[in-house]
Amino acid sequence: MVRKTGKQFVFRIIAGDLKGEKITAPDLGVTRPPLSRLRKSVFDFLQPYLQGANYLDLFSGTGSYLFEAVSRGATRAVGVEKENRLVDAINRQSEALNISDRLVCLNKDVFRAIPELAVKQQKFDIIMVAPPQYKGLIERTLQTLRKSGILKPQGLLVCQHATSETKDIILAGFSDLQRRKYGNTTFTVLGSG
Repeated sequence: MVRKTGKQFVFRIIAGDLKGEKITAPDLGVTRPPLSRLRKSVFDFLQPYLQGANYLDLFSGTGSYLFEAVSRGATRAVGVEKENRLVDAINRQSEALNISDRLVCLNKDVFRAIPELAVKQQKFDIIMVAPPQYKGLIERTLQTLRKSGILKPQGLLVCQHATSETKDIILAGFSDLQRRKYGNTTFTVLGSG
């Protein structure tokens, strides 16, 4: 469950080693954590792939996917978010939970961070892309990811988008593995192609 109290969101980690831990994020009017049932559904699907995985979360927002990934077995979770107050909240709570060696959020623009990660030869098993909707950011992100080569062979790329945007997504050479629809939200699961 996600609650809004004053000027912040409060949610709990759903499963794994950190199950039940409370996470807070400032409400800046630009993002909100996904509903618990949505987070549960997508991470129940990802569970077999998370153990020991390097996980990248683009457009991290409140960090709910980052914490869930580490709790469920990701060895390393890297977030990318350009709003510094959200990044500060994520990193502060990562330290408080003693997982800062496994979970870090970078205060960067996604389209600068991806090439920088490529230069550092960072590779990821799972990449989550959950940008603001209706701004054409999924296509641009997919093109940038394709050029970068940071998705490992056999890796999964999971794009969260409005269901109404599904037909407009250009896959940039990634293979379309499946779509998982949850009401107004769809997760398009892609492979390295």
